Amino acid sequence: MGGMRKFRHPEKPFHHGSHTRFIMIRSRLFPSNDCRLVLTAALFFTLAGPVALHAQNTDATDTAPGVGGNPSKPSPGVALKPAPAAGTSILANGDFSAASQDPKKADHWDWDETSPVTLEKGDEKPFLRLVSKSPGQVVQAAQTVTLKPAVKGLELTASYRIANFKFGTSFVKDMRFLVQFQDAGGQPIPTAGGGFVIDSHTKTWTGFSRRFLVPEGAAKVEIKACINQAASGSLDLQEVRLVALNPDDAAAMSAAAAAEIAKKETVTAETLKRKETDAAAVREILALPSRTQELKVSGNKLLTPDGTTVWLQGINVPSLEWSAKGENILQSVKVGIDDWKANVVRLPVNDGFWFGRGKPPQTSNDPEAYRQVVDDAVRMVAARGAWLILDLHRFGAPEQGAVDFWKDAAARYKNHPAVLFDVFNEPTGITWEIWQKGGEVKVKQKGKPEPRVFQSPGMQALVDAVRGTGAKNIIVAGGLGYAYDLSGILTGHALEDKTGNGIMYATHFYNWHRGWQKNFLDLADKYPLLVGETGADINKMSFIPAKNQEDPYTWVPDAIGLMQKYRLNWTAFSMHPKATPVLITNWAYEPSPFWGAFVKEALGGKQFEMKKLR
Repeated sequence: MGGMRKFRHPEKPFHHGSHTRFIMIRSRLFPSNDCRLVLTAALFFTLAGPVALHAQNTDATDTAPGVGGNPSKPSPGVALKPAPAAGTSILANGDFSAASQDPKKADHWDWDETSPVTLEKGDEKPFLRLVSKSPGQVVQAAQTVTLKPAVKGLELTASYRIANFKFGTSFVKDMRFLVQFQDAGGQPIPTAGGGFVIDSHTKTWTGFSRRFLVPEGAAKVEIKACINQAASGSLDLQEVRLVALNPDDAAAMSAAAAAEIAKKETVTAETLKRKETDAAAVREILALPSRTQELKVSGNKLLTPDGTTVWLQGINVPSLEWSAKGENILQSVKVGIDDWKANVVRLPVNDGFWFGRGKPPQTSNDPEAYRQVVDDAVRMVAARGAWLILDLHRFGAPEQGAVDFWKDAAARYKNHPAVLFDVFNEPTGITWEIWQKGGEVKVKQKGKPEPRVFQSPGMQALVDAVRGTGAKNIIVAGGLGYAYDLSGILTGHALEDKTGNGIMYATHFYNWHRGWQKNFLDLADKYPLLVGETGADINKMSFIPAKNQEDPYTWVPDAIGLMQKYRLNWTAFSMHPKATPVLITNWAYEPSPFWGAFVKEALGGKQFEMKKLR
């Protein structure tokens, strides 16, 4: 996905087919009690910029702008169909109109004297501005409010706008609101409250509304508006309101929470049974012999030894790129092939895990256990007569580590009929000359004045590393622009393969990419193409302007129709309920209605019409 990973995982990266991003979002419902509340607005570790809040109510069933969320499973911290809470805000000076001590300091709001937080007049109303002036800076504004004993629930509303925002060193270095209830001693109540990421592209005043139950034993609640370790950005806040819910709304939320807990307990018991059955089925498949035939490139097609044309259509099964153990890898392979009728699985892997080096903050892992998961995935695919694309899930320019990986991995799967080698997930930020032949690469380092300089071996060197092991397996090579652009292949930068079964070029495109014809379709008559990653999600990616992301319900049929019309090989992203765009909504493998349902139909043989190119 343009190199950005669309990933919804509460404790892991937010993945979009390419980059991994973790967004921590937790909202829960709890019984209420007396409490006091701390309200905080904060900029959390951005690289630089400002933020604003403005009082507005929105439908509380919506997920926060730019936040990944499961449409079939609303956050329990939000009422399902609430009307805006009526009543007076219990937050002091939430409209920032009072500044009795200092014209730049709002009464009742606290922030570090050295922090770049200022009270601005505004055209119509005053607002609070938080500015990140340097990378990694934390900026916060807070307020403590005492709640009456009768308060059982709260609704927080505000308006905000954002300017000059850039993510920090990772995609969790963003802008967000956090809610944390505390006991009388100021200690956090771990399971209470929640948080939500706000849309970093919101340049005009935009409102939100969130409801929370007051948990048992709470005496305070801390609410923060944050720019979190970004590279830059400003956040403006206006008319922040905190209103006590009426007893009926709070009781309805509490009942919904109890029902959700009961449902989860039932699902957990059913899940344990299903996992036992699934594990037994996987063991049976692993015991079967290989049925897969070797593939070779012939013109723009893939052929078996007897001359049969093979059209690869399947799925991505992610998580080994961020987890040394993987998450339901073998079951996902089984479901993808047996139930969804895929004939190929693309399996992203990480060379650090492969060699036992771990992935920061990890410093090591069991490399043999990691490789065994990959081995088992290969065996399962081969037992079904299908194929597996082993994807070195890296971005940018290839480095020596990629050469080392392929010397080892290619030797392990040398001439295995079921395995293809995707040698470098998404090249980007280099010229076609360096892409092909290698050369000096300079990469900007956040927080450092000097770039990191290294010699890239180039993609041809990766081909040569594979062939040097004696492996003839088909090689997959992604283009530039996070593997979207393949135009350079037709202008003198095609790779050479004199001793193997050929090269298939790969493109990755999502619902914000335009220019299909020049970026990859021009190659379709000459070379076999793989759409290694593709998809669309109803939850818009916060690192892509929302207006550029087409509605999945109009984009998906055309994208699938395109791949069918031109017989492009393809692997949809992704068979994971948290790695967006999600094909499934849960580990029961229910297809997402906006993406997975279409893919499952296409894999089952349904034909789609492409009405227009993008």
